[in-house]
Amino acid sequence: MRRTPGPATSAVLAALLLSACSQHPREVPLPQGVAAVLDQGRMQRQARDAFVRITNPTREDLHVLELTLTSSRAPDVTWSGDEEVTAGYESDVVLHLPRGRCADSTRYRVSLVYRLGAGDPVRSSLPVQDRYGAVTRVLDADCARRTLDGAARLHVGAPVREGRLLRVPVTLTPRPGGAAVRLVGYRPTPLVRPARGSATDVDVSGTAPLRADLLLEPARCDPHAIAEDKVGRLVPVEVAAPTLPGGTTFVLPLDRTQRTAVLDYVRSACGLP
Repeated sequence: MRRTPGPATSAVLAALLLSACSQHPREVPLPQGVAAVLDQGRMQRQARDAFVRITNPTREDLHVLELTLTSSRAPDVTWSGDEEVTAGYESDVVLHLPRGRCADSTRYRVSLVYRLGAGDPVRSSLPVQDRYGAVTRVLDADCARRTLDGAARLHVGAPVREGRLLRVPVTLTPRPGGAAVRLVGYRPTPLVRPARGSATDVDVSGTAPLRADLLLEPARCDPHAIAEDKVGRLVPVEVAAPTLPGGTTFVLPLDRTQRTAVLDYVRSACGLP
C-alpha cells in the first residue's frame, strides 16, 4: 500500500530541498552593470580589515548572502549574512584579511551568492581590482615580515623616554643559514617620525644579536589629531632582500602597552594633558 506523506513530512522535505538548493545555487552571469571593487579604509589598517564595495545600478534590490574573496597570495576568506544593496546604490561587505605570502603578482576574484529582487539565490563571480593598492600593500607587508623572520628573530622592548625623544629598543637575532636581509630603516607616521640616531641599513647576518633601535619624536602636536589617532602608531619598517621589491615595509609589532607608551610620550612631549 502506497503511503502519502503527511503535512509535517512534506514540510521537512521542502525544507531539505530548499537547504540543498541554497547550498548549491546555480552559476549565472552577473546582472548588467553590477560591479565590485576591493579597498581598505584608513581606520581598518590596524585590524587588517578590508571591504568589497558592490554597486547595484539595476532597478531591483540585491541581497548579498555570501561573498568569497580569492587571492593569488592568500587563503580564501568568506563572509556570510544578508547585506542589502539597494537599487541604484552601493554597499560594502567587510572582510578580515588572512596572512599573505610572497609572489611576483597579485590577482583578486570575488564570488557572490545573492538574490536579486524576489528571485532565488544564485552565484556569480568576477575579477576585482584593488582600487588603490591598499590590500596588496598589506600582503606585501606580510611578505616583508616573513622575509625578515626567516633571517632573524625580532624583539621589541619597552619604550623608554630619553630627554625629548622616545627610544623603542629593537633587537634582531640572526638565524643560522638565514637569507640576506637588511633593515633599511623606519618611516614616519601622521603621529611620530624617526629621529636622528634611529637604526638604518642594518645587515642581518652573523650570529650575535643586533641592536636596531628606533628613536621617535612627535610629527605633530595638534591636539585633535593626537586625540583621534588611529594609525599614527603603525610605524613602517623598510626591509630589503633580493626577493622583495624596493621600498617594501611592514608595521613594527607593538603590543597594547607599547602603543600606549608611544601615545603618552607624544602627549607629554607636546605639552598636552
